[in-house]
Amino acid sequence: MRGKWGDGGKSERRWNKGSRNPLTIIITGAVFFVGTGAVFTIGYLYPDQLLFTIILGCFVFLGVTLAMRRFMGHTPAYWYTGPFVAIALIGTVMLGEDLALSQAGELTEVVVADHKVEQKTVHSSNPPRSRQVYVHTYSLERTDGTPVAEPLIYRGQDGYDDFDEGDTISVLIDPERKAPTKPAEDVDLPADIGILVTGLVTSGIVFLICLIVVLLRWTRSPSQQHVR
Repeated sequence: MRGKWGDGGKSERRWNKGSRNPLTIIITGAVFFVGTGAVFTIGYLYPDQLLFTIILGCFVFLGVTLAMRRFMGHTPAYWYTGPFVAIALIGTVMLGEDLALSQAGELTEVVVADHKVEQKTVHSSNPPRSRQVYVHTYSLERTDGTPVAEPLIYRGQDGYDDFDEGDTISVLIDPERKAPTKPAEDVDLPADIGILVTGLVTSGIVFLICLIVVLLRWTRSPSQQHVR
């Protein structure tokens, strides 16, 4: 009997770990949605600052997941919060950039004049290792031979599979050079919206479930039992 009651006490302690204040989850959820809006705004207004937008999204991701770990009181909070928050932020970054380019960009037929690949070895000290970084630069020309100021950039090992030097492709070019040049087929607003909505809805469900858990902790807290 003692062992049974002891196990029950441990389960109760695990249940009660973390915050008992429902406002902690509400505030964390509000910070997430406001942060997502900030990431979208920066990505839309300054599409040429993609790196800054990604860094801001990473800070929002870390802040929300660490807060949920703290308030829920257990490590699995990372796993049921992080993936959905990440999906929402990825969709936000993609939508902001693509929406800016779709509105400001001009659909242009161009010829791939040159294709260069830059390969660098990047070393990290913690843990000590090295990795290869590839940057593909596609120089473009209009069909009348006029060079396009902004090249097409692809960061990754394989580059674009659908075209190479000498091919004619359709791209979106921002005349003010605020948004990066992209192949027209890569700007897919419905797909971006779908990813964003999926991330927001699933994240909202997670926040709601966590809020219910914290409310149950609050109703079971000694102070509430004493009041009753």
